[in-house]
Amino acid sequence: MTSTGPSHLLTQQEKQARVYEEDVYPLVGQKLADLLTQGLSLGRGTHALQIGCGLGTSTTELLHQLDSDSRLIAIESSAAFVERARANVPGEYLGRRVFFRAHDLSAKLPFDDNAFDCTLANVTLAEHPSPDAFLAELARVTKPGGKLRLATLLSGTWREFLDVYSDVLVRLRKDEIAAALKAYAKTFPEAEALAGRLEAAGFGKLDVQSTHWELVFRTSREFFYAPVIERGPLRHWKAVAGKGPEMQDIFLAVKQAIDTYFGGGAFSVSLVAGLFAGISPGSNAVSAA
Repeated sequence: MTSTGPSHLLTQQEKQARVYEEDVYPLVGQKLADLLTQGLSLGRGTHALQIGCGLGTSTTELLHQLDSDSRLIAIESSAAFVERARANVPGEYLGRRVFFRAHDLSAKLPFDDNAFDCTLANVTLAEHPSPDAFLAELARVTKPGGKLRLATLLSGTWREFLDVYSDVLVRLRKDEIAAALKAYAKTFPEAEALAGRLEAAGFGKLDVQSTHWELVFRTSREFFYAPVIERGPLRHWKAVAGKGPEMQDIFLAVKQAIDTYFGGGAFSVSLVAGLFAGISPGSNAVSAA
């Protein structure tokens, strides 16, 4: 008898985590992690929180800065991802200076108010169901005078694909879907607007840095079947178009448009990310209910 219980589910999560490790994280997550940790300096006895620890490589970098009196809690969205991150951290740190846990990043953070001297978050706010509540949570758990560093994808991400998608919807006269796609694109924040939202959440002395890179694909088929797309934003793009034959017809038209517009050349898509570094200046008793 084939098992369909928790062990089967964990196996599926492990497979997803392996694909993420090999084919997705190096193209997106590592870029954000590098942005998050560049130029960071942590003092002695620091209690730090890392949200979105990825494969644990940036966790190890952080641990090299922390002394024996410091503590780091690293969280990820699934148990399988946590296990892969834990496996990539030197064993002498585990259970002593670093503690891993799985946590649904859309839920309230499971920590007391003013718990951390430094809060680091590597997240895609565009995929969070309540970004402002998340920002309020970052403020709540960060001590007055504590550091925040947030790395996230910004407006302009996937721009070339979204332009083709929009053109196809206009040509097919799918006005409602075109409006939904425009709304989706707006979930990627503008840097200035996100800085304002962080200030509203309670952070000051904000420093903003941005970076841009491209992913290059030879054909539309390579694009849609690349793990970084198939296991990333593709589900959101399809949800915009609905379900069933209409969605399939739209995506067939998008595929044909990509090959027509970029036939004989590479199809490059942009990713834009920002690092937002700030200080929590006062009381952080901010509710994110």
